[in-house]
Amino acid sequence: MEYRYYRELKHNYLIIRNEAPELEKGVHYQIRMLERGNLKGFIPCDLRNINNENYLYYEINSMQSLRDRYAVNGMNADELRNLLSSFKNALEGLSEYLLGMENVILDGKSVYVDLSTNEYKFMYCPFKTEQADFGSFADELFELVDHDDEAAVEMIYSCSEKMSAENALVMDCLEQVLNGAAPDISNQEQNPVRKTQMQTDTQELEDYSDDLYGDDLDDIEDNAALGDKTKRTGIDGKIQLIFGLLFMGLLCAMMYIRMNYILSKGEDILSIVVIVLSMITGLIGILMGVKDITANGFHGFKKKEKEILDEVDKDYLDYGEDSSFANDYINEEYLNEESYGNQVHVTSAASSAVRNRPQCGETIVLSDDEDCDKDIILYSRNASKTIRIALDKLPITIGKMEGCVDKVINDISVSRMHCRFIRDSQGRVSVVDLGSTNGTFRNGLRLNPQEKCYIEEGDEIRIGKICFDCR
Repeated sequence: MEYRYYRELKHNYLIIRNEAPELEKGVHYQIRMLERGNLKGFIPCDLRNINNENYLYYEINSMQSLRDRYAVNGMNADELRNLLSSFKNALEGLSEYLLGMENVILDGKSVYVDLSTNEYKFMYCPFKTEQADFGSFADELFELVDHDDEAAVEMIYSCSEKMSAENALVMDCLEQVLNGAAPDISNQEQNPVRKTQMQTDTQELEDYSDDLYGDDLDDIEDNAALGDKTKRTGIDGKIQLIFGLLFMGLLCAMMYIRMNYILSKGEDILSIVVIVLSMITGLIGILMGVKDITANGFHGFKKKEKEILDEVDKDYLDYGEDSSFANDYINEEYLNEESYGNQVHVTSAASSAVRNRPQCGETIVLSDDEDCDKDIILYSRNASKTIRIALDKLPITIGKMEGCVDKVINDISVSRMHCRFIRDSQGRVSVVDLGSTNGTFRNGLRLNPQEKCYIEEGDEIRIGKICFDCR
């Protein structure tokens, strides 16, 4: 079904044309219900006959479609629950007037959000001939929800799962989801097949990770343990050597006392015991300390070798990548099995660019492609403070409603969701007006709502009363 957007004074309309020459039987009753506003939850509209053709004018002031509203931030669980609840109430309102959901249009561009009240409005079209498919609508909503919100994802997944069942009823699906009857993926009794499948996938992922990274992780843990052990061994060796020297000093002191003083029998025995213990303890401490320090010295030699390799790497860069001297020096002298585990040093391409840059006085000719890749930037002219909008990362939505737009402009002339800049497959940038109150202008010409207009460098874009230059 084709839509046309039209702005009349301060009203925005979405227009649907009846392709049939005459209204079918029963359509008049449906149109009267819409024009009187009896159908709660649906967008109000009126029937206009222009040149013997019938048009439905839906008034969408202060409204945005689901696709436009949640293009920046996805729909969270509360907003999704409110949408499903609003749809359920709308269907109940139809049943009061003996109407069904076959004429309800369900897609992301036909369901609207009132930005002033956060109410959801649906479109009821008596001209519609296709059957409404809530299952397809649920699949489309899956793309609009916030995938970081697990509750929202589980809720819309439950809707799709229930509607995929044979002879599924929309009202039953909505009641079960809104009443919290969605399957719990953590409960094996409610959904054992799904839980078993998740456990199988998790186990396969763990086995794959072990096969892929197991040896590397073991090597990293062993190297870390070896580093801690080496550090601890170096400290213990020094302490043992110090204590060994202290006991040897005690031995010398006791020998000095025995040679220069007269001791009693008890003191003589005690001095002999102290001498023997000091000699044994001192020798053990000195021998163990020397052994540990020697082992630590070997690791220090490895560290020194690594520093030499780093220095060689630096010399290699100084000589250049094509230097045969640097390659032979590294390959013959310093590359061995032990150095294979050393840290790899990555040098950016900027170093080569600096070494190979042209001499002073030369000029590099810029290609036309480099100028074409330049992104357009909008600079305001008549704002109290200069506003800069870079169009390098598109799409980008402009407005004053935080949380719904990418760039917030706090100005009374700017609508909540004013316009959007997008880029097509050919790289061209265009601006689309989102039904703003004061309009979006390109070079003085106002854009129609939802009209895509390409912009170029040098154009003037006016958003509300703020003028921007494209540079």
